[in-house]
Amino acid sequence: MARTFEYRMLIVDDDAVFCEIADQLFSSLGYTVRCADDGFEALAMMKEALPDVIICDLNMPRMSGFELLSIVRRRFPHIPVVAMSGEYLGTDWPNGVIADAYLQKGGEHSPEVLVQKIRELLERSPLRASVVKAPHAPVWIPLNGKSYFVLTCPGCLRSFSLPVPVDAERGDHERQVVCEFCASEIKYVLDSGVMKQVKRAAE
Repeated sequence: MARTFEYRMLIVDDDAVFCEIADQLFSSLGYTVRCADDGFEALAMMKEALPDVIICDLNMPRMSGFELLSIVRRRFPHIPVVAMSGEYLGTDWPNGVIADAYLQKGGEHSPEVLVQKIRELLERSPLRASVVKAPHAPVWIPLNGKSYFVLTCPGCLRSFSLPVPVDAERGDHERQVVCEFCASEIKYVLDSGVMKQVKRAAE
């Protein structure tokens, strides 16, 4: 049965020339292509509409491809991703890359190889079962004994600091706060054991 819809592709790369060439290539093959300069712009686009596949450069300003791909795998595990870079030679994957395929830019991988890899990933998509979203937001605790911690909102992915509550060492329990940016309700847990260790290290 013939496909009656166009695949949506998101290309994330600060190289305007690569984006233009890839856009022309995949648009000519029937894909709907959008391009983002970095990870933050890509996430904003994904809030509007999720792509069917992502091509992502690794080294970009503001938010790197390494950071973006870790977020994509956690929040959108069903979307296949091809990581690309001209700074890592050979076929070995760079450390820390969370993707379904890695291709070297400007190397032995021709445009035909990229097109074939994209087709293979889409034929097998979704590659993974949906991952249950973590009920609690990530918490970052400074190791220098400062009286604050940093919370990252799972909704808008922005971070803000909060003062350490006076009962932080009295056991782990769920806490709630409203995101300073998007007003979403955030649930989090402060690890009392970690808080005690940080306090002792600062003394």
